[in-house]
Amino acid sequence: MSRKLTEAPRRDQGVLRDGPVGRQAASTYLIRVVTAPKVLLVVAHPVIAAGIETLLKLEGDYEIKRVASLTDAIKQREWGADVALIDGTLLSGMADVKIGAPAYVLSGAERDGRQLARNLDDGRGWLRKDATGAELAKAIASLMSGDTQESGLGRLGVTTVVILCVIVLVLVLYLVWLAVY
Repeated sequence: MSRKLTEAPRRDQGVLRDGPVGRQAASTYLIRVVTAPKVLLVVAHPVIAAGIETLLKLEGDYEIKRVASLTDAIKQREWGADVALIDGTLLSGMADVKIGAPAYVLSGAERDGRQLARNLDDGRGWLRKDATGAELAKAIASLMSGDTQESGLGRLGVTTVVILCVIVLVLVLYLVWLAVY
């Protein structure tokens, strides 16, 4: 699981250590503070939100805050969520929603999820509403590490389209050659 690391520089004050050349002043060192990723869960139905929260807690150490509306989610900007999981039904009819955190839309269909994610200021993709805890944790971890969901065709799809275009072009050129000669 990916966690957010913050560094707090600390110096030893006047502490001397024995070394190979005698007594030396201690060197500067860093203490890393590991904090749990903050997840803002925006789901109108309390039972569904509780279920998703339970799945996340079973998968790892997350600091989770649940809200039931987009208005409440916007008010939570100061909390500083690392990622938001937003129920797609709350985004229907909305445009340009500014949550202030990278967000995944929870949706039943890919097309709807991708379309609704475009309504967010930092929409990173979509997840199935019935995603497992492992799938939710994987999406959050990939977002924390800087990865995002691939959109569009992907590398294999683009390669396939290019090959098909070359084949069609060759066939057209062959037909033109047959017609001329």
